[in-house]
Amino acid sequence: MQSIKKGFLVAAGLLFANHLQAATALNPAGTFFFDKNNATEDMAVRAYSWYNLSMGYLGWTHHSNWGFVKLKKGKPVTITLATDVSGLHPAITVWYRAGAKNPKMLPYMNGHAYKQFGDIYEPNAEATDAENNPVKVGNLVMKFITNGFDRDGMPDTLPVKYDQSQLYRVMDGVPGKLTITFTPPENGWYQFVVGAINPDIDSTAYETGPGSGAGPATAHPVRVEVSIP
Repeated sequence: MQSIKKGFLVAAGLLFANHLQAATALNPAGTFFFDKNNATEDMAVRAYSWYNLSMGYLGWTHHSNWGFVKLKKGKPVTITLATDVSGLHPAITVWYRAGAKNPKMLPYMNGHAYKQFGDIYEPNAEATDAENNPVKVGNLVMKFITNGFDRDGMPDTLPVKYDQSQLYRVMDGVPGKLTITFTPPENGWYQFVVGAINPDIDSTAYETGPGSGAGPATAHPVRVEVSIP
């Protein structure tokens, strides 16, 4: 019985080791690398990209934008998001890309939707966006660091569907602005997603044509600044 059990475990281990998990490539136009010499970028996100009701309250990978920055352990980093678009509430999630060394293998996610909090682990991930040219990403390991969204300007009572305890509400008195600070626990690459959540319904939030409102089908500008010590 013991030898049979041992054989089963070995076989299961080989099956797991060889099994490829899905991944998706991030759009180069929505992918940005930051450092001390390139600390500010203009991103473009949709009004529901970070918390999308039609995606099971998840974020939408390809309606968000993505940032990458190499950081040193123990040195606090501040990321500031700002927009002039009426009714748009920017939001962010930061992960540590454990074990990542090759920058070319960074612009990937494990699916077309993402959770705004929690770790992500996809062993032996392979991107199959181009069926005839799959890319072996390897182990996609993302350790959750922090998140936050701009709470200013929303109605006094945030709808229950948005009011999750795992989402950090930031109120600094300035609608359209969000600042978070975190201390990297390890040296290495950090990946963050920039999106938006719950656009104001008392503004021109549902305008889809040209204008100042946070139309849900339009990509809106968000200025992103990463302050690296």
